[in-house]
Amino acid sequence: MKFLHSLFVLFCLVVAFQCTTTAPKQPEPATETPVEEKPAAVVTRSLLPTSGCCELHQEFMNVVVLDQVCITEKDTKLRLYTKESKKVCVLKEGMLFQDDLGTSFSFLKSEGVGLCPKRTQMKQKPFFLYFDRISNEATTFDLVEDKNAKHAHIPWSFYKVDLTSCQWK
Repeated sequence: MKFLHSLFVLFCLVVAFQCTTTAPKQPEPATETPVEEKPAAVVTRSLLPTSGCCELHQEFMNVVVLDQVCITEKDTKLRLYTKESKKVCVLKEGMLFQDDLGTSFSFLKSEGVGLCPKRTQMKQKPFFLYFDRISNEATTFDLVEDKNAKHAHIPWSFYKVDLTSCQWK
């Protein structure tokens, strides 16, 4: 029994010695790992849908009404009509369709009304103007007929047509 007791005491001394002489591990100094810098992602803020239509009600001199804008992947379609009986034509050479960023968009075609000088008698009948697709970041646009165009009679204009309150359908 003395032997076991001696062995136990020896074991405790070894364990105690081990605990007092073993220094706690010091944390290794931190090394900086180089971080690869990635180019900042380009974020484009798209305010307009891929496609859809928005009902508007913009009037020029209580005669010409711009009542809808439709956007597809390729073009912008504007629906207009006259409140009074008028002979109407589209001034292709003097038409400006421009967004609030200053970008102008090309006139593509008209539908429901001829190009000047061919005039069509109209009243409450819609006609359409097609332009290249307006930019996604646009919040307003201007649609203006050039008052100096060859066949201008009473050219109409719509300024700062707001797209921010559109309910796109």
